[in-house]
Amino acid sequence: MRLKTFSIVSGLILATILFTACSAIARHHHALVAGDQQGRSAPAPDDPITGEWNVSFFVHDEKTPASYTLKLEGTKITGTVYSDHTGPGTIREGKWENGKLSFTLDFQKHQSIAVTGALKDGKLLGEFSTEGFTDKWEAVRK
Repeated sequence: MRLKTFSIVSGLILATILFTACSAIARHHHALVAGDQQGRSAPAPDDPITGEWNVSFFVHDEKTPASYTLKLEGTKITGTVYSDHTGPGTIREGKWENGKLSFTLDFQKHQSIAVTGALKDGKLLGEFSTEGFTDKWEAVRK
């Protein structure tokens, strides 16, 4: 009788372990396939910067829209920027350290823009300097 009880309990434990493992594999597979279908994956939890951002530069109380595409590798930020005012540009000397970012935006037909900022409540906020003045900017994830 004890051997039969032991066999039944062992079988239930094995079935539970097998079911749990299959469920975990299915969740992992679903997450992997869903990420591939979107063509991009979400940034890692320790990477709040990588991705596409809708940007607003506040130039003398006027809002100038732009977009950033950022990539974080360690503490280095690379990427691109675009606005109707500046045209396309690239990020130079990008850094992300202690929750703060800094980089320079370079353009073919516009003066470079020095950018600093930080992440607060899911938004990037900061200041920029160009053409002899400094003002504010903000960005939200697309």
